[in-house]
Order: sequence, then C-alpha cells, then structure tokens
Amino acid sequence: MSDANQLSSTGDNALADVDSGERRRLRKNVHILFLGLGPQDTDPIISLLRAARLAPRGRQIEQERDFLEALSERSWDLVICSPNEGELKNSRVLHHLIRLDKDIPVVLLTDDSDCSRSVRGLKDGMRAVVSKQDNELLLLTLQQELEGLETRRQLRLAESRLSDAERRCQELMEVSSHGIACLDGERLVYVNPCFCHLFGHEDNRALINQPFEQLVIAEDREELSEQLRAFKDARRKDMLMQVSGERADGSSFVANLEMEEARYNGQPCILLMIRPDRQFRELQQTAQQDLVTGLYNRQFLEHSLEEVIQHALDGGHDCNLLYISIDQYNIIRSEIGFEGCDQVARDIADLLRKLINRAHLIARPSDDIFIVIFRDPSPDKSVKLARRICEAVADNSSMVNNTLLQVTCSIGITTINDNSPRPEELVSRARLAAESLRNRQGGGNGVKLYTVETQKANDGKTAKMLREAVEAERFRLLFQPVVALHQETDINHYEVLLRLLDPDNREISPNIFLATVDHADLSIQMDRWVIMESLRQLRTELEQGKRNRLFISITGSTLKDKDLVSWLSETLREFRLPADRIVFQLSETDVSSQLPAATEFARAVKELHCHICIKHFGTSTSYKEVIKAIPADYIKIDGSYVQDLANGHAHDKSFRRMVEQLNAMDRVTVAPLVEGTKVMSKLWKSGVNFIQGYYLQPPRERMDYDFFEH
Repeated sequence: MSDANQLSSTGDNALADVDSGERRRLRKNVHILFLGLGPQDTDPIISLLRAARLAPRGRQIEQERDFLEALSERSWDLVICSPNEGELKNSRVLHHLIRLDKDIPVVLLTDDSDCSRSVRGLKDGMRAVVSKQDNELLLLTLQQELEGLETRRQLRLAESRLSDAERRCQELMEVSSHGIACLDGERLVYVNPCFCHLFGHEDNRALINQPFEQLVIAEDREELSEQLRAFKDARRKDMLMQVSGERADGSSFVANLEMEEARYNGQPCILLMIRPDRQFRELQQTAQQDLVTGLYNRQFLEHSLEEVIQHALDGGHDCNLLYISIDQYNIIRSEIGFEGCDQVARDIADLLRKLINRAHLIARPSDDIFIVIFRDPSPDKSVKLARRICEAVADNSSMVNNTLLQVTCSIGITTINDNSPRPEELVSRARLAAESLRNRQGGGNGVKLYTVETQKANDGKTAKMLREAVEAERFRLLFQPVVALHQETDINHYEVLLRLLDPDNREISPNIFLATVDHADLSIQMDRWVIMESLRQLRTELEQGKRNRLFISITGSTLKDKDLVSWLSETLREFRLPADRIVFQLSETDVSSQLPAATEFARAVKELHCHICIKHFGTSTSYKEVIKAIPADYIKIDGSYVQDLANGHAHDKSFRRMVEQLNAMDRVTVAPLVEGTKVMSKLWKSGVNFIQGYYLQPPRERMDYDFFEH
C-alpha cells in the first residue's frame, strides 16, 4: 500500500473515529548514519522505522573522513553503530560528536543481549545499547531517542524565541505609557522611564536595588508585603491591588497595581504595571467575569488552570476537570437565537451554583461550554457529581419566548495530577471524552472519564478489528493519478490504494494497523483481494475504451507466497487482460531484506509481461544493489526527498543528479507527495518523468482524472 496518501485515525475507537478526508503524511524524515553495518543489518531497521510511519533515510559510513564530511553536510538524527569496529572506531565517533558539540544520539547495535556490554557502552557515552534480535525493543528505543532529540531541539528553539521575545518586550517597556517595574524578591531590578516619572525621579539611578515598599506610603506597606508574599506563595499568574504611591517630593497618588509573573535578564521576577484609574476599574470588571452568567470567564479559567496544574505538580493537590458541553447547541441556537441561548446559559449557571460548593471553580469559557475545576482527588466523586449535573440539566426547563425548552449536556472528565499536560491539552482531553460519548450515544446526555490507553491494549484491539475487517472483506479501492511530466505516453497511469471500511462504512488505511500486528496472513489475503478487484475494475475500464495502467503494491509477506505467480497467471487469463497494464510495486526495503525472493518474483512477473516498480527508492543503504538486482521499469523516489525539496531542505542539484542517473539507466522516474506549486518547478527542472500527489488529485473511487489538462 502506497505511502503517498494514507489516512490516519485517533481517539478511543481506532476504526470509529476516522476522518476519511484527512490526508496522511509521513510524520518525520529521519536521517541516519550507519557505522560498520552492512545491508543485512541496516535494511531491517529502515523497514522497522517505515512501518512505524517514519520516513528513514540512511547512509553507510566506513571511514573517519567520510563521517566528518557527513556531519558537515546536514543535521543527522541518529547514529547506529556496530561493536565490530572497522577503521572507524566508536570511541572516535563519540569524540568527534563531543568536540563538534553535535547532539546526535548514538545507539550501539549488538548481536545479543549482554548486560556487561550494555553497561560498558552506556559508560562510554552511547545513548542506548540494543540487540538486533529484539525488533520491538529496538523500535521503542529508536522512537524514544528520536522523541528525546526532538524535545531537545524544540527546547533550544523555544529558548531562542524566548530570548528574542524578552528583548522585544524590554524595548516596548522602555516606550510604554504605563509605569512598569520588575521586582527580584522585594527589590527593584528594572524601572521604565514612565515609572520614574510617576514617582518624581529623573532617571532610574535612585530606584534600582531599592525596596519597592519604600515607594508607597507607610500605611500601605504591610498590606503590600502581604500581597507580594501571597502572590509568590500561591504561585499566582497575576494579581490586582491598589496602594498610595509616594513621590520623591513626599506627595502621594493612587497607584493601581497589576502584578504578573515575568522574566528579566533570564531570571524569574514579578512585573508591576501601574495603570490609570479608569483602565484599572475596567480591568477589574472584565478580568474575571462572564457577563452573561456571572461565572468566571475564559481568561480567569486559563490563569486558574495554570495555578491548579502547578499545585498538582508540587504533589498532594490532585483534582478533576469537568467539561460540560450543551448537546445539539447549533440546532438550538438556530431555533431560539442568541438571546434564547443566553437564557439557557443563565439557567444552567444557576443550576451549577446550586449543585457545586463555592470551594470549586465554575467557568463559562465559551457559549456552549461550562468547566468545573472540582478540587477533590477522587475521580469517582467527580463522576457522581457529573451525573447529578446531567440529570439536573435534563430535568430543567428554560422559558424562552414564552416556550419551555429542555436541553441536555455531555460531560467529559479528566484528572489533574503531577503528570498532567499543559492546560490546553488538559481541556482537549476532557473535550474528546465528551465528544466520543456524544458520538456513541447518538446525542449525548451522559458522563465519560478520559483514560489513556496503553499501546499494548490498543494493539490488541487493532489486531482484532483488522482481522474482522479482512474476514468480512470490508475493503474499498481508491485510485490516484500518476501524471506524465517528462514522458510521452498514451496510457493513463493510476496507483491503487486500499482502504478498510469500519462497520459504519467509513474508510481507514490498513497501513496504520499493519505496523503493530503480526500480519503475514492478513497481508497476503489483502494483496490477493486488491489484485483481483483491481483487475476487475481495469477490465471494465478497458471495455469502455480507456487505456489505463495500474500500480499495485505487493507487501513483503506476499513476496514469500510461492503460489502467487501461478494464481496471478490464471487470474490474468480469466480477465483476458494485457499483462503490461499491470505494474507491481515493491518497497525498496522489502526487496533489500528479501533479495532472493524479490528477485525470483520480479523474474516471474516479467515473464508474464507485467511491469515492476521499486517504491521508497533511496531510503535503504543498499539501494544501488537493489536497482542492479531488480529489472524495474519504474522507480518511485521516496516521498521524503520531495518533501525536503519542497521545504528547501535539499539541494536541487543533488536531487537532479539522482534523477539523471536513473533516467540514464532507462528507468522511468516517479515523484510522489507533490502537494503544492512550490515544488513543481524544481521537479520540472530535475527531469523526473511522472508526478503524483494531492496537488494533482487526491485518491478517488473512480479513475476519472482528465490527463489532457496537464
């Protein structure tokens, strides 16, 4: 099945929550340096990562000079080395990475599990030591190292952006019309010109390193100290208060203070802003309250969530978040209008005040959503409260335009503890729980507690769902055009893409699941179904006078099926089809890891006069051996090359040189994942023969592309 355009799924039910219109892109290009490893070791790793929906690209390195040259060419994601050192010693690899300050995880691949070797490797500076015999552990280790590397890169990027943001903020503070100061503890470390002016000073020399309390009248100093202490102890994000400031000449004025957490010169501090009276009053009125219901608003909720999560991180302050969503809100709004919806919201707010103690926070962040921060660690108590809320809302009637209206709600619950994510993700979890409940119950009016399923549990469900779908033949074929760019042809080319159908007849890509289950028998069964159905539809197209050619993918498991070629020969005769209208696609990594079987398969289908295409070309370290061994008519360059070309991460000349070499070997080149105009000119200049991707047409159920328009 092609990597070009697969669909992805998320949520509690892998089949039920699929969005069939969503494009599936390769998640991430992964650039790997293999040291002292042959194709028999590197190709299974490439296949393993590709099955995990990554886009790996590897290069073999034997000499120290080549290693240093590779480091200077680009940013690499992994170094995988062998204990059987050749000319390039692993110690020299680690030395150069430290010397050049390169953050690249180094993984040592061993022949067996040896604890003493693992300890030595980790002491030497390896990030991990893994046996090549344990594929599952190897994949988990590589994924973990890639995730850690991405986190470190994102952290460095965030630190750089934070530094830029702080610099710009300081520039803005200098010209602000509000008095602004920064406190380190209780002393001033920064004051802007407006702050100096408000307190009657020409410049900041008399203010820096002075206690801020000395700038307020004596009667307010104790309260100010208490508020500052409460602000720090409670880890508040902001606070408002009013004091009387004392100028340099002894006169006083009303200072409306807004306190916020901030950073100055890379250190945490308290930022003080003095606002005019009118702005301060308006800020007090709007900072907390939803004007329709009188509950807390979105802004106050966001600040409160930050504080609650921080308290939970400190330990001993777990609580729960209730996400209350009004069911069928859009329909209700279309019937009763905005004013009617406001009345419904006020009635629900009144119910929540009656049901929930004031110790807990109730907010209305948007028109149809209420959120409760239930300050109790027990999920069971939260569920009981949520059920009472559901029942109360369903039993209540709102008077709208002299008509009684009843509504229901769906409530998602998520716990807040020392492992909680950011506030946005926390709310998203509760929202997903409420939405999945509504989708399953056909209208909502219920409660669901969000739970994070383990990968093992997901894999078990996935295997069961996939097998049921295969046994019931819940399949659908889609076709995506492969369009000539530098190729004279009177035949229309399409790639065949397989989609599974869930019980509700919605599409999902099987590749998402095949990476996680033992699927040899399923792959063979699906491949045969795809071939049979493709030939049937191709026969129909030919009878209508259309000249089509189909690219059909063959999985690695099917390459080992000794009965396939004889079955294929009989099937072609049954449909009375010209065999040259069929192109069988083989993955480069499958071919490399099963070269004898792939060579025999290619020889046999060529005798039937079918064509061969090598896809994912350029990802394995043995691509040169593959292209020599397999008499491929078409070469489909891996989509990661096209993505790099589109994003400006690859040199046009190197891509063009690869295409020229393939064309010189009389191989027809195909570039997949063409998804925008930006890459089209580069592909044209490269001389690639065919292109494929969403820019031309997404996969469809019919072979209906107008090839004369391009």
